Amino acid sequence: MRNLNLLILTCGCLCIFPLSSHAAGYSPRVGQSHPDFTLPSIVDREPISLSQFRGRKVLLIHFASW
Repeated sequence: MRNLNLLILTCGCLCIFPLSSHAAGYSPRVGQSHPDFTLPSIVDREPISLSQFRGRKVLLIHFASW
């Protein structure tokens, strides 16, 4: 269940961050916290946010193709 939610969050990052107005100016640094975001869960459509995983390891994959 948690792995599925992590996958959903990762896919959501790929859809949301390129569309946000501040994404072009986002330049992450090692050790810097990622901006919080919220997406609906596939299972029950309840909102789940990145901050709910604070203290756990989370893999966020960012890429773009244009």
